[in-house]
Amino acid sequence: MRELGPISQAILDYVNSAFGYIVFFRMIYEVARTMGVSHTDNWYFRRLVALALEGRIEGRVYRTEDKVAIRFRRLQDKGLEDLPEIEGDWA
Repeated sequence: MRELGPISQAILDYVNSAFGYIVFFRMIYEVARTMGVSHTDNWYFRRLVALALEGRIEGRVYRTEDKVAIRFRRLQDKGLEDLPEIEGDWA
């Protein structure tokens, strides 16, 4: 996977430091303030979608008929499901 640019890295850092799903406009404010540059909402949204498609963050789509919402958050640990099963006699 290619390296991220400075603003995309700042977005990834923000998402990874947040608990739960991010608030889009708060993320834009913090990243723009940190980096000292501002872009359109659509520009930031595309970076979030790209990070989700690359598997760097989690993006979930919620649909109700024609209404669509996408929520983003850091990757979540799977917990105990990722542990290998232990085989043996436990008697």
